Amino acid sequence: MKNIKVYLLKFKLFYLKLLGKIKKIDKRIEVNQNKTNKTKNVLIIFPIKDEQFRVALYSLRDLVKKKNISYYYLINSIYKNNFHLNGHIYDLYHNVKKDKVEIDSYFNNEIAMNIKFDIIVDLNNEFVFDISYLINKMSSYYKVGFKNSYSDYFYNVQFDLKSFEILEDGYKQINNLLK
Repeated sequence: MKNIKVYLLKFKLFYLKLLGKIKKIDKRIEVNQNKTNKTKNVLIIFPIKDEQFRVALYSLRDLVKKKNISYYYLINSIYKNNFHLNGHIYDLYHNVKKDKVEIDSYFNNEIAMNIKFDIIVDLNNEFVFDISYLINKMSSYYKVGFKNSYSDYFYNVQFDLKSFEILEDGYKQINNLLK
């Protein structure tokens, strides 16, 4: 059954590449000393699985909020009561049986397509097609995620989990990036 899902995913990606809906990110990141580009909008997508969500929430508990930055969060709706970071919070609905993720319709139709995010961070340590495809459609200078076999199509900043001993260290590196 797992092999069928892998082949289906590869077929989807091939089809979307063929149609030109996804392509490898070709944006070069320029590090500028005088920081004329001020970050205004940050989207953080929290993991859809319980254990990873808790580790990510713990790791980002000390996230330093800057005054002029709007923070947007996409979180699995079942963890909404456990979420304590301030900002704009939108729901993800994870259907475990179908292995599908549905994004809040208001976010998907209004926020995602009308706001230019300066940074989009995907904290899922495993590849989630629906979330990655949403990120691919959105406009952002930095798209940050964990390295996997498909990440070149979706993220221009990638963290390799194999280089960290534990998942929390990867989240701490992302937290440092957001400072």
